[in-house]
Amino acid sequence: MHRGLFKSSIRQGRPQGDLPNFVEVAVQFGPSMNEGSHSLPERNEDQQSCVQRYEAMLHSNGHYFFDVEEFELIIDHYLEQNELRRAQEVLDYARKQHPGSLDLLFSEANVLIGQGKLNKALEVLDAIGKLEPFNDEVHLMKAGIFSQLRNYRRAIEHYRRALELAEEGLDDIHLDLAFEYENIEAFEQAIDSLKKGLEINPENEAVLYELAYCFDLMEAHQAAVAYFRSFTNEHPYSFVAWYNLGNALARLERLDESIEALDLCIAIEERFTSAYYSKARNLLVLGRYAEAIECYQETLPHDGPQAVTFSYIGECYEKMERYEQALVHYDQAIALDPNWVDAWIGRGVVKDMQNRGAEAVQDLAMATRIAPENGDAWFYYASALAHVGRNEEAFAAYERLHKIEPESLDGWLDHSDMLLNLKGPEAAIRKLKESEQVHKLNARYRYRLVSYLLRAGLEQQALLELEEALMADHASHTLLLEHMPEAAAMPQVIHLLDLYRK
Repeated sequence: MHRGLFKSSIRQGRPQGDLPNFVEVAVQFGPSMNEGSHSLPERNEDQQSCVQRYEAMLHSNGHYFFDVEEFELIIDHYLEQNELRRAQEVLDYARKQHPGSLDLLFSEANVLIGQGKLNKALEVLDAIGKLEPFNDEVHLMKAGIFSQLRNYRRAIEHYRRALELAEEGLDDIHLDLAFEYENIEAFEQAIDSLKKGLEINPENEAVLYELAYCFDLMEAHQAAVAYFRSFTNEHPYSFVAWYNLGNALARLERLDESIEALDLCIAIEERFTSAYYSKARNLLVLGRYAEAIECYQETLPHDGPQAVTFSYIGECYEKMERYEQALVHYDQAIALDPNWVDAWIGRGVVKDMQNRGAEAVQDLAMATRIAPENGDAWFYYASALAHVGRNEEAFAAYERLHKIEPESLDGWLDHSDMLLNLKGPEAAIRKLKESEQVHKLNARYRYRLVSYLLRAGLEQQALLELEEALMADHASHTLLLEHMPEAAAMPQVIHLLDLYRK
C-alpha cells in the first residue's frame, strides 16, 4: 500500500506529454480495458469508512481506537487529497496510539514526501532500513525520491536492489527501472528491463506500451517489429502487442501489414479506439480516404463525439477536395472544443483553397492565438496572408515560424519564394541561407539554392552547389527543374546532370 501511494505522489517517470500520440491515446484508454483487481473497490470502501469514523471522532471531540492499517488508510486519503496538514495530524494521533510502529514510519515518510521534505524522508527510510535491511519497500521509496531529486543513477541502484529483495510486483519494478534508464538515455538497458518485465508478466500493458515507446525513441522500428511479431506468436490475444506491431510497421511504411495487425487488435478488443485511429491514419496516407472516414466513424459508438475525430474526418474530406463537407466536420470539432487548433487550421486552409482569403486569414489568426507555439498555424497563416497581399504581415508570420520551428523547411522555402517574387533572387538567397545550419544537407534546400543562384546570375557558384547536390542525391535533381524549368536548357547544367547520372 505504501508503494502504491508513493508512486502516484512522488515518482517522476517520463512525463505523459512526451509520449508519441499513438501511445498517449492508448494509455488514456488502458484503464477502462483493464479495470484492475477486485481489491481496489474494497479498499476504497474501507478507506472511506475509516475516514468517516475519524472525522466523526473529530466532530464529537471523542477518542476512537484505530488499528495501524486503518490509520494508514486515513493518512493515504488525506495525502491523495493533498490535505497535508490533516495527514500530519492523523500521523501524530496514530503515533500516540501505536508508538514505535514500523508501518507508521512508512506513513511518516509518505507525509514528508508530500511536504517536499525529501531528505528527511530519506532519513526515515534509512532508519527503517536498519531495522529491516531486507525490506524491498524501503528501496522502492528511496528510488522514487532519488528520481525526484534527479539523481537517476542512485534511483537505478535502489530499483536493482528492490528486484533482488521483492517477491511480487517484479514486472512493475522493471517498468520503474526502465523509466530511470530512459532518464539517463540508456535506452538499450531500458528495453532490456522492459523485456524482463514481460517475461514475468506478459499481460502488463503498461510495460508493453513503454517498450513500444523505447523502440520508437531509438528509431529501432525493425527491432520493434521483430519483437512484437514474436510476442504475438506466443501471446496471440494480446491486443496491445498487435497495436504496437501495427504502429511499428507503419513507421517502416509497411502500411498494408500495419493495417492487418491493427485489424487483429480490433478483432480482439473492438472497443480499443486507439487502433482505429492508427488504422485510419494508414488509410489516409494510402489515399483511401473514404475507408479512413468509416474507420474514424467507428470510434464514435465507443468514445462518443470527440473534437479530434471530427477534425480527422474533416482532413479526409479536405484531401478528397470535398471542401464543404470538410468544413462541416471542422465546425463540429470546434463546437465540441472551441480551442481545438487543428480544426481552426483545417478550416482556414480549406477556405484559402476556396479563395475565401479574408475568412481564411481570420480562422488562421484564431489558430495562432489559441496555440501561439504551433508551427502549422503560423505556416498556413503566413501563406494565407501572402495570398491576400498582406505581405509585411506574411513576412512577420514567417519570421515567427522560423523562431518557433526552424526545422520547418517548407516555411523557409515559401518565405524565400515570396521574397523572390517581390524583391528578387538576392533577397531569396539571403533568407534561405539563414536556414543553412539546419537544412544544408537537405536536397530540397540545395536544389532551391541552385535555382536562386542561377536566377541571380551567379552561375559559377550555382554550378558548384549543383555539383554537390548531384553527388549527394542525383535523383532529386527534378526539384531544380520543377522550380526553374529553364535550367533544363542551360548547357552546363545539362552537362553536370549527365556527368553525375548513375
